Amino acid sequence: MICLSATGQTLVDSLKNELAGLSSADTTRVTLLLNIADALVWNDPQEALTYVKQAARLTDDLRWQKGKAYALRQEGVIYYEQSDPTRAMDRFHDALKAAESLQDRSFEASIYNNIANIYSDLKQYDMALDHYRRLLTVSEALQDTTKIIIATVNIASVYIEQQQLSMGIASLNRALLLAQYIKNKRFEMAIQNNLGRALAKRGDDELALGHFNNCLQLAEQLGSDGIKANVLNSIAEIMFNRHQYAQAEDRSKEALALAEKVAALEWQANAWQTLSNIHERQRKPGEALHAYKQFIALRDSAVNDEKKAEITRKEMQFALEKQEAAAVAEMVRQRSITYAVIGVALVIMGAFAFGWRLYKRKRDSDELKKIAEFEALVADTEMKALRAQLNPHFIFNALNAIGNSIAERDFDTAGSYLTRFAKLIRQILENSERKEISLTTDLELLTGYIQLESMRLQGKFTYSVDVAADIDPENTLVPPLIMQPLIENSIWHGILPKEGPGHIQIRVQKEEESLCYTVEDNGIGRTNVNGQSATAKRSMGIALTKARVSIAGTHQNKPSAILFDDLPDGLAVTIKLPLSLQF
Repeated sequence: MICLSATGQTLVDSLKNELAGLSSADTTRVTLLLNIADALVWNDPQEALTYVKQAARLTDDLRWQKGKAYALRQEGVIYYEQSDPTRAMDRFHDALKAAESLQDRSFEASIYNNIANIYSDLKQYDMALDHYRRLLTVSEALQDTTKIIIATVNIASVYIEQQQLSMGIASLNRALLLAQYIKNKRFEMAIQNNLGRALAKRGDDELALGHFNNCLQLAEQLGSDGIKANVLNSIAEIMFNRHQYAQAEDRSKEALALAEKVAALEWQANAWQTLSNIHERQRKPGEALHAYKQFIALRDSAVNDEKKAEITRKEMQFALEKQEAAAVAEMVRQRSITYAVIGVALVIMGAFAFGWRLYKRKRDSDELKKIAEFEALVADTEMKALRAQLNPHFIFNALNAIGNSIAERDFDTAGSYLTRFAKLIRQILENSERKEISLTTDLELLTGYIQLESMRLQGKFTYSVDVAADIDPENTLVPPLIMQPLIENSIWHGILPKEGPGHIQIRVQKEEESLCYTVEDNGIGRTNVNGQSATAKRSMGIALTKARVSIAGTHQNKPSAILFDDLPDGLAVTIKLPLSLQF
């Protein structure tokens, strides 16, 4: 027992020895002071407070904002443990203000947890649950197991207070597994205590006592007198319900002594209440009345309506101060900008005024020239793209095929061809003014074009279109008919020179933030044909497509490319475009 009770003090002694050997007044000293305060908060909150105040003064001297924020939070925790919610709320709000410039989501979430604890104690459960869930969401995003445990335990506590015992116990069991996994005995101690209380409330006394005894063992190891006081009183309540009044009285008195030692008003009140009930059953009216009066006095001093109103006022005051601080900061920023502009203007009006004016004029001129050149390139490329999409050769060949069908009195084929041709031309014209269209619409246009060519060439080739399952064609945007020149090249320069029928495959895939649009054929590829490579024949369509791909990447300031892959039979051309979504 001596070894167990000394364990909790070992950490404090070790930290104090380390502090004694540290001569420098720097951030390391602040951290050490706060660690000592954290180790003392359960057993000697007054001594813990002296270390926190030393740390706070040192952070002011060092102008260390992060240390200041942590010191304020630790001070708030101490006041909370001393059942002083008003001063605790003050310090938590001060910590939030001090941490605003740090942009530390994890720290801010922990402060919301501290504030939620006060709301929970005041039985404002909706406000408490809202703050606890904020902590859980941030902790899961940061994969912070410690804070996940804290949020889960506190959410469970709210469920239990709202009489949702099954949900509360389930949450506590999840938290207990996590605490045991990371081997955090302090967390495990608190969770064992909360599980015991929840099970006792549900009437499972034996299971409750098991958890309470586990908690007492951990409290002995950690030297946590405050937790021991709370657990001993809970055990006393179970013994009282079992009519074991003598044992219950011993546990309550032991709990009261420990609660007075750590100045925990709420736990003192609980112990006095239990003693009042015990003395009443023992037919000791005088002692029962005395205990009840002590209970009422402590309860009223711990939490009353005045403190609730004070905390509400502090919340409103904090929100107002935050708005005023933001307004003052903006005013200071605007004033700084004004002074900076005036200062620069005064300097420029000196020896470098004329040179600056010339430089600025040239820079603006060059910038406007670049913008004008780029806009001209965009307009020219889009016009060329439109002309390429309405390729005169394609139009001539289509009309010629229709004429041949009419001459051969094959009116059904001619009618079908003419209908498809008219629909395709109308769709091209409808979408020619748009920078981007949906992938669904673009594939319909390409499919219509391929079907016309397939009808005219009478089975010279087949085709297929594959869209990856992780792509939503209706929501994905692409430049209209950007693949048409490549498909046309595949038909005319890849498939037609080949002996026998060919096949064209169109694939659409997603790679990170890019959309990959691929045309693959099993034609003759980029081999020499009559002294001229197929690449040379395809160069005009490829050059136009490269320009459009480059413009698409520039508009979104993201990489884009056109890639060629020579296959054993044929060629695959892939266009990588920035992934663009409608919503």
